[in-house]
Amino acid sequence: MEQVVIQDIYRQFQQYLDEHLPVRFPPTKSGAEIRFLKKVFTPEEVKLAMNLSVLPEPLERIFDRVKESGISYEELEKKLDTLVQKGAIMGGEMTVGKKGEKQYSLAPFAVGMFEFTPLYKTIAITKDFVEAAHEYMDEVYYKEFYKKDTPSQMRTIPIEKSITPEHHISTYDNIKQIIENLDGPIAVARCVCRECMDVLGHSCSVNDIRETCIGFGNMAKEALKSWGAREITKSETLELLDKFQELGFILQPENAQNPSYLCCCCGDCCANLRMVKQFPRPAEYFSSNYYAEVNPELCTGCETCINLCQMNALTIENNHSNVNLDLCIGCGNCAATCENGAISLKKKEKEMVPPKNQDAMYQKIMMKKKGLGGTLKMMGKMILKKKI
Repeated sequence: MEQVVIQDIYRQFQQYLDEHLPVRFPPTKSGAEIRFLKKVFTPEEVKLAMNLSVLPEPLERIFDRVKESGISYEELEKKLDTLVQKGAIMGGEMTVGKKGEKQYSLAPFAVGMFEFTPLYKTIAITKDFVEAAHEYMDEVYYKEFYKKDTPSQMRTIPIEKSITPEHHISTYDNIKQIIENLDGPIAVARCVCRECMDVLGHSCSVNDIRETCIGFGNMAKEALKSWGAREITKSETLELLDKFQELGFILQPENAQNPSYLCCCCGDCCANLRMVKQFPRPAEYFSSNYYAEVNPELCTGCETCINLCQMNALTIENNHSNVNLDLCIGCGNCAATCENGAISLKKKEKEMVPPKNQDAMYQKIMMKKKGLGGTLKMMGKMILKKKI
């Protein structure tokens, strides 16, 4: 009987997350989402988390919701900080208020709990944890993480060397300008996706480098404070990106003009790339402003680009490379490394302008989910400082 009650608590929490998060957290037939939640939250922590909002809130506001349970202000703060240090909810430097006050909120499944839990190292990352997460992604979550006509949480920007002079490149598509315009620390952390594949015994086939996730600003502060990351300079960051380009890694920053992180991804480990590959035409779901084009007269069919492409978008046809535009996401690795200059990036007719920042990105995703009526109700709750 007790097991049934506990199971019900986790199912209620799944439904709560599904309703409140910008990116839905739907149920599965396999129960993978429940297995994952049990790895991250105790039943008591689930009850507490269901008092959190999708937007960061100060401790005082959360305390007003739970004080009738008899919990003290100090005990609440301790319990919430524990959840932050487990990677279960958002907090710490990532959600700190303008005056430096602590704030807390729900964390998405991804980008969120799946990444943060291994980074904080409070919970052991076991084979069961990774299998539950991957099964959930493969069964239902990929359809929520990627939706047509809805901003994705991440986007693809081209390698700088792949852009020809005749192209006007917007600041938000220029990784060098993004780095140079940063105000605040930069930190490089180990890649959760690659470490999860290590746990499964399927280590990265591209390279054995693990420090490939880069945080900026408040994200970098939290990474340096709690994730075992190391601080790097702007010049060191650009040197790293040059190295990653040679390896064929795809640059995927947060889908914002002022991103808080940059992932440098490969096709066999990256959870996001693995999810989008389940669609017949992955390119339709990516926020990207470029695509690759081959000049057959210059191509020698050396296959360097084919071996480098993380999306398997290139094949040899009639003795030269051919680009499958349903698969190409415009990363530019092929163009940057083609010794014969046979591949170039072309700018799409309709430019995708990313949201200004993370808050604006999630607001756009939420508006697509809730519709006009639901968005207006949510805004009313925000004004009244109610849980949303």
